[in-house]
Amino acid sequence: MSDSSDSTPNKKRRVIHWDPEHGRDNGAKRWTVLRLAAWILGGGLALLIVAGLAIRGIRLVVGPQFLRPDAVATSTTTDDPSLAFVTESKATLARENVANALNEMRRLPQDHPSQLQQLILIEKAFLGGEILLANRNYAAAYAHFTALGREIDAFSENVKLKQVTQKAYDEVLVRMRDLDRARDLAPAEFETAFADAGTGRQFFVDGRFATAKKQFDAAFAALDRAEAALKDFVDDNLRQALEAVAAGDKPRALAAFQAALEKDPGNEIGLQGLKRAEVADRVRALIIQGEGLEQKQEHAAAAESYGKAFELDAFSAVAQQGKSRNERLKKETALNAALADATAHREAAAWDQAIAAYERALKVDPTNENVSKALAETRETAQREAVKSALAKALAYENKYEWEQARGSYHETMELDPANTEAKEGYFRTGKMIRTLMQYNKLVDVAESHAQRAEFQSSIRSFNEAMAIKPAYLALTDRVSQLRAVLNLQSKPVDVTFRSDGNCWVSISNFRMLGKISSQTVKMLPGDYEIVSRRKGYQDVLLLLQVRNGSTPPIVSVACTLRASG
Repeated sequence: MSDSSDSTPNKKRRVIHWDPEHGRDNGAKRWTVLRLAAWILGGGLALLIVAGLAIRGIRLVVGPQFLRPDAVATSTTTDDPSLAFVTESKATLARENVANALNEMRRLPQDHPSQLQQLILIEKAFLGGEILLANRNYAAAYAHFTALGREIDAFSENVKLKQVTQKAYDEVLVRMRDLDRARDLAPAEFETAFADAGTGRQFFVDGRFATAKKQFDAAFAALDRAEAALKDFVDDNLRQALEAVAAGDKPRALAAFQAALEKDPGNEIGLQGLKRAEVADRVRALIIQGEGLEQKQEHAAAAESYGKAFELDAFSAVAQQGKSRNERLKKETALNAALADATAHREAAAWDQAIAAYERALKVDPTNENVSKALAETRETAQREAVKSALAKALAYENKYEWEQARGSYHETMELDPANTEAKEGYFRTGKMIRTLMQYNKLVDVAESHAQRAEFQSSIRSFNEAMAIKPAYLALTDRVSQLRAVLNLQSKPVDVTFRSDGNCWVSISNFRMLGKISSQTVKMLPGDYEIVSRRKGYQDVLLLLQVRNGSTPPIVSVACTLRASG
């Protein structure tokens, strides 16, 4: 079993070899106490020599204060009274903190010679602190580890600074390459940047990272000035090019845009500007044309000219503004014209034309609340006036007894205003009158038909019914007057004399039985009658008799003289 020792400083262990013959077979010499002491003394001396050389080299780089005896050793021998009471746990905790920090430090990249040397010294100092702790010199160990912790923190910051400085140097090189196109615009700034970058690189190699960073920052500042000169050159050419485009100067615009793109090939304004420059003269001509039309207030034509210019150059603010402005003025002109028409038609009570004008105005400006309100008011007024006009027309027709026309106007009124009570009453009233007139005319026709068939009594009844329903205003026509005269005449009975041989039975069909008469006078209303004479053994005799007023009263002789056949 090999030699080992407990890591706890308070305990000491003796190493016992379980194989006393170990190592004798290969002829190795036995380790004696004197020989072991000689090796330890020689190794320690060699390590001190290497550490001394390393510390001297690091001090040449980071300064003479690095690991000064008064930075650590003094701390171990300080007369600070509080250190006299430092406990083992406190010293052990300080050691653990330093060990953790040392582990973190080892993970940092140490690719610079000065940092490698410094790391070796820190590792050696850590071993020295552990020796103090093992010797139970807790106060000295605590002071030693505390000072070493500060050295580790400083070392970590130095490593980070080195990384930052390396990145700055790389960025300087990249930026110098990217800004090479500005060399002829700012030669002095480029020379300054090169000089500062070279000096900073040398400081970096020497391990003077903070000084190197300052040199790289100075190089960046010089490159900033070169970049500003480049930007000013590009901006100035772009400005001149845009002025030339606005003036329609195609050659000057192309030259200025190309000069800007030579220094800034990816400039979007320059790339777009080349296309704009190709049509600059045509765009300018269309804009001048649009301005002339606009002065003449021919806004539709002006908007068209500006629109063509905008189609050629979509980045022309003048063309875009001119198009928008004249489209707005065109819209305003159309709107004002429509509103003027609407106002004129309203004043003339031409409601349909006024409504059409307001609708035309709304097509021009659909969101105009004033026009929408005026249109609604006009429609309401138009509807109210239409109702009033239709009702007045119906009343006028009714007053002239033109019932069909009146009823039609009342119906029109109800379609406009279904809730209009007066229109409803007029509609029903005129309908009733129309039906009455139809009935009256029908009865007159029936009476006339009966009169023509000499059915005077039926005719008189129908005529009287017609007269009962005839409107008072309705005058009798000649036809009706003639019928009335005829019926008046034929309404009086006529004395009719009947004569027979006294042997026959005489009767008036559907009127009266006269019996066996020799002579008899009967009052009969005008009309057509059938006279029948019967006698046993003789043939019946049938006579047709017309009774009329206005002629000589008739004498009717009737007798059965022919015997009936066997």
